[in-house]
Amino acid sequence: MFVFWGSRKKKQKEMIAMQKQNIQTDKKIQVTWYGTASLRITAGGAGILIDPFYPFPDSRVSVARDAYAGCSRILITHGHYDHIGSIPEIVCDGTVVYCTKAPYRSLCRMGVRKENLRLIEAGAVFSAGAFRITAYRGAHIRLGIREGMKVLLGKRVRQNRKGVVRKILRFMSCREKKESLCYLAEICGKRILIPGSLALAEDTVYPTDVDLMCIPYQGSDRLCGIAADICRRIRPRAVLLTHFDDTFPPFSTEVDTSDFAEYLKGRAAVCQLPHGGTLEI
Repeated sequence: MFVFWGSRKKKQKEMIAMQKQNIQTDKKIQVTWYGTASLRITAGGAGILIDPFYPFPDSRVSVARDAYAGCSRILITHGHYDHIGSIPEIVCDGTVVYCTKAPYRSLCRMGVRKENLRLIEAGAVFSAGAFRITAYRGAHIRLGIREGMKVLLGKRVRQNRKGVVRKILRFMSCREKKESLCYLAEICGKRILIPGSLALAEDTVYPTDVDLMCIPYQGSDRLCGIAADICRRIRPRAVLLTHFDDTFPPFSTEVDTSDFAEYLKGRAAVCQLPHGGTLEI
């Protein structure tokens, strides 16, 4: 009898320890980066996607065709092709895509059914599964005519002429129209701030001291200064670098992030993941 009681108490302790471990595991948030601004955020079995994509066939970046499976909530930050071009391939029955008017219209032209789309605007607060989402007015980093012509007439375009006209037309068909959003995703007591481009609206009050902020690090010749200004404004506890990769050649490029990582020392933790890599917070 004594042996039985001791064994039962031991099993009870083991069960309690397992339950505590499961609770702690459920509170862990995993952020996976696939390239460009594409993210998958999961916690406790719930998940959302931000700007998911599949790269061009000639890209050195690869994304598994099942990478986005099991995630039925998609948030679009803005309507450029590298943020919405793969949505028709990703959407399936039950998928809900949250976006503003410009990407809504582009996605309808691409064949995405209206029942899969939810039209939102800055100020919207909604639930995406177990996530609480707040949409703030965002901004897109300024891409001047000079910079655009430099890319189109540059050496990489000349060296990669095959299919380049089709690529240009794809990019030109998807417009941002000053409708960029910056999302705050809240779950398990954590706050993650997600802009789709390296810019914030001047007249918008954003949450500060967030647990994690994603920094899309591409689009200017003074990236470090712009990113530093944003970090001084938001004061994130940790930074995840995105969009620094060459996912859509010849229009994108691999960006050196070392200067910004050096700036962040002593200010915020910084993470730069490999494609498909996961950060746990």
